[in-house]
Amino acid sequence: MGGSQSTRKISVDNENAIQVSQEALDRIQAQLNARQAEQPQASPPPNYPPPPFYDSQKRQNENAAEEAYWARRIDNLKRAHEKINANMVIEYQKTLKEANDLFELAQKDKITSKLPPCQDEKAKVLECYSANADKSLLCSVLVNQFNDCVCKSRVAAVSATS
Repeated sequence: MGGSQSTRKISVDNENAIQVSQEALDRIQAQLNARQAEQPQASPPPNYPPPPFYDSQKRQNENAAEEAYWARRIDNLKRAHEKINANMVIEYQKTLKEANDLFELAQKDKITSKLPPCQDEKAKVLECYSANADKSLLCSVLVNQFNDCVCKSRVAAVSATS
């Protein structure tokens, strides 16, 4: 189905072909030769190379101008990069200071949060028990105060994390 080449061949004979005789070809060639003989042969103008001094001087001027352009361009790029680097150093130092301040703040929070809450109430309860070893009911008021303090600190911790 179209995957193979066709093996048919067609040939057409052209009966209307124009035949030119040898005499006509000779006349045309003779006319061309006569026309060429009538026209004078113009030689192309001589192409003199520029003097070596002028060419080298011109090239040196072009090279010097190009060198100056690239030197200015490099200087401008160096200055731009120095400004960018200076800004980056300033931003780096500012960010480092902010990070250190935050780190110190976090460390202070850890230290304060490491201490359990209600240390004063706890100390009072322990002191009362040691003073009244055989009469523990006398310390019930201090125990209730300690219990209230612990409950308040739990509520505060839960509300702080929410």
